[in-house]
Amino acid sequence: MILRGISFFLFFVFLFGHDSPYLLDKFKSVLDISKLQAPKSSYDPLYSRHYGDFQNYSNKYFYLQDNKYMVFYMCGNHHRSELRFKNDWSVNTNTPKILEAEVKLFPLNEKREFTFLQIHADDTLINYPTINKPLLRIVWFKVYHHKKNHIWAVIRKSPNIEENRYEKIDLGAMPKSFFNVKIVVYNNILKIYVNNKLKINEDVSYWQKYKNYFKAGVYLQDTGCSKVLFNKLIVKD
Repeated sequence: MILRGISFFLFFVFLFGHDSPYLLDKFKSVLDISKLQAPKSSYDPLYSRHYGDFQNYSNKYFYLQDNKYMVFYMCGNHHRSELRFKNDWSVNTNTPKILEAEVKLFPLNEKREFTFLQIHADDTLINYPTINKPLLRIVWFKVYHHKKNHIWAVIRKSPNIEENRYEKIDLGAMPKSFFNVKIVVYNNILKIYVNNKLKINEDVSYWQKYKNYFKAGVYLQDTGCSKVLFNKLIVKD
């Protein structure tokens, strides 16, 4: 009986031994409109969280560090620890849709690449066209086009499932400290700013038939582990 109690205590510390990001006011508004997906997109009762249900919640993949930073950590090919924001919208919106983050990246031993910000099409809606693909991924590549440790925007250029055309745009070398990324979608135009400098200004009207949502966290595209710290995360959708 004592051993069983000790085992439960160790399991509890392993799973919930961190403070919750919801403790900080600067993260409450985004957590109120998001759900946590980990380690896959399907709901896992140990590591996932329903929309807005974050009070006093943390786990080994999602926690508060140094009483300042919201942390997403994950290991394993195509595993993720991500927030999926609730509201859907189209790229032809008349109201700007904005995702802004101040982030610090830790690729750790990730073999190839990981995603930390996304615009993803919603494939669950009824009476709307669906495609289970992201319009945009902001990623770290270990090496791409002979450039090491750079941040890239990966933009899907084909609106149909039968095609897989992408444009990859270099956003610069990965900063060693925190840096700011701002994504704005408005009237079929996608704009991406890095440290307040406009890096991308593209027409994405070919995507307007889909409903989309923002995502933020860490999503591995290969083996290894990665961690992302957020000092700021703002969503206006």
